[in-house]
Amino acid sequence: MSKKSAWAGAIVAAVGLTVGGIAVATAAEGPDRPPNAAFAERHLGGPGKPGRPDKAKLKDSTLVIGRVKSVETGKLTITKDDGSEVSLTTDSSTKLRGGDLAGLKADQRVTVRVKDGKALHVALAKAQARGTVKDVNGDNATLIQVDGLQTSLDLSAVTEKPKNGDLVAVSGSVTDGKTIKVEQLRQLPK
Repeated sequence: MSKKSAWAGAIVAAVGLTVGGIAVATAAEGPDRPPNAAFAERHLGGPGKPGRPDKAKLKDSTLVIGRVKSVETGKLTITKDDGSEVSLTTDSSTKLRGGDLAGLKADQRVTVRVKDGKALHVALAKAQARGTVKDVNGDNATLIQVDGLQTSLDLSAVTEKPKNGDLVAVSGSVTDGKTIKVEQLRQLPK
């Protein structure tokens, strides 16, 4: 086959793929859907997408990580990990991922996106760990993580308690800086 024939075949194939791709994209949009809806559904995070903060609002914002000291109407006080406190204003536009600001309690670990002293977004921090359970004693146990670190577990919120030697994945909140209050426990295959 000559080089001209090979190039001609490649060009015909490229044109066919392009035309076919346009037809598929147009069919995906359909009469009921706005243009590029199929593209937008697969590419999250654009301006105005639900559940995603607008990037313009987050510009020049900072992140505060720590524990809730107090929650009052219009005010959230956080004790940061370095021991200092910061008081933030809140209003109806302040969002708590997965809940309502009134539901925050003292000592809950949070991350807060802050701009000009105002809390924009608050998220409860979740601890996650995997490993082998040992020393089960009622609602308390120890987890030997994969890396060898030991973590205390509070199992009071779990209905089905693990046994010594079980491999588990746990998630929950950290209550005292070192104990995970387990909210979800999943048995892992041995």
